[in-house]
Amino acid sequence: MARERLVSALAAEPPRLDLAALAIATLDKPLLDAPGCLHMLDVLACRVQVEAERLSEKGEVLAPLRALRHVLADIEGFRGNEDDYHSPENSFLDQVLERKLGLPITLSVVYLEVARRAGISLYGVPFPGHFLVAHDAGDHKLVMDPFHQGDILTEHGCEELLKRVAPQLKFDRNMLAPAPVELITYRMLSNLRRVYLGREDCERGLAVVDLLLLLAPDHPGELRTRAALLSNLGAYRAALKDVERCLELSPDAPDRDRLEMTARELRERAALLN
Repeated sequence: MARERLVSALAAEPPRLDLAALAIATLDKPLLDAPGCLHMLDVLACRVQVEAERLSEKGEVLAPLRALRHVLADIEGFRGNEDDYHSPENSFLDQVLERKLGLPITLSVVYLEVARRAGISLYGVPFPGHFLVAHDAGDHKLVMDPFHQGDILTEHGCEELLKRVAPQLKFDRNMLAPAPVELITYRMLSNLRRVYLGREDCERGLAVVDLLLLLAPDHPGELRTRAALLSNLGAYRAALKDVERCLELSPDAPDRDRLEMTARELRERAALLN
């Protein structure tokens, strides 16, 4: 179900971020009400348009962006879930819309999809450790932080944010470049994979890694992760296939000896199943 929906969302022209996010949400709720979620985004967008018109009549500068923030943050109360940051519910768009709590990236999806419906130019920013959204305003960018009630960040503010979330990195303006739908989707799935693997939930983790490999079929790290999960679940032949693919892709990999040993062990375990 999730796989088919994700393929369809990314095959659309242009790719549909809302449908991709809902495809991920079906990992938790296969029968989720996708039309209902899309309707909620439509309603929010209509309210933003009305508010933008009101602000424009008052001569407000950047009325559409102010309206977006006012409706989503001030009125609806969308905000980051700082009390339970690592809850898997924070990664599912349907639950973020219902609870109005989420991760930086899922809250950004709400902002992006409401903005798109309201005719507001906004794009996702794959900032290290903390997803953001931005709007090109002439010769400069206006960056918003949906996790912190849509706060507007200056370039200095982005530098300060980076010091908190990824202090090992040095700020570069290229960190504010637009993210395509595929990258946003991959990052959402990576967050969810981290949560499930942290909880040692192999079955749910495997479902997420399968989708990551749909987006990046030959990713060596994801192949290794899936092989380990499959092995833990007793699917030795499937795990062996992923390990052999790793060896094929990276014949000079630093861990080649370990991969070859793992392959031998998986062959032996698979043989015992015959």
